[in-house]
Amino acid sequence: QWQASRGLPLGATGAPLPASAAAPQPAAHTVRVAVVGAHLTGMPLNHQLTSRRAAFVERTRTAGDYRLYALAGTTPPKPGLVKSGAGEPIEVELWDVPLPAFGAFVAEIPAPLGIGTLELEDGRQVKGFICEPRGLEGALDITAFGGWRAYLASLGAAPR
Repeated sequence: QWQASRGLPLGATGAPLPASAAAPQPAAHTVRVAVVGAHLTGMPLNHQLTSRRAAFVERTRTAGDYRLYALAGTTPPKPGLVKSGAGEPIEVELWDVPLPAFGAFVAEIPAPLGIGTLELEDGRQVKGFICEPRGLEGALDITAFGGWRAYLASLGAAPR
């Protein structure tokens, strides 16, 4: 789990860890949730996870058919993740949210964001942040950065 959480390869081979080694099972009575932006570790909304005793599991990436957008007019700034016919893997963090706290967590998610089912690059499916198409109006496609952190770094922005 430690090796997988740091994205380290399978020894000196340079090959990625097999999915079975990199994929810890969700803890009992939790919902595994993929976060992509303002809920990432060190970001402004991460407290919505930690205050509910959610447990960080690992960093990973989505399957290669997602697009990431910097949404217009959101405070704090937020990305929107959309499944697309043409996309790229996007960095996400997986968190196990206690089942009794999951509803309250979801209730704080403002439109046009929501929770849906995401596919990860190793084929697993987890709940995660998605964006309604209406949220893309005025949004900037930032897919090429591969994730929210890389996009913010390109702006010279620190998490707020």
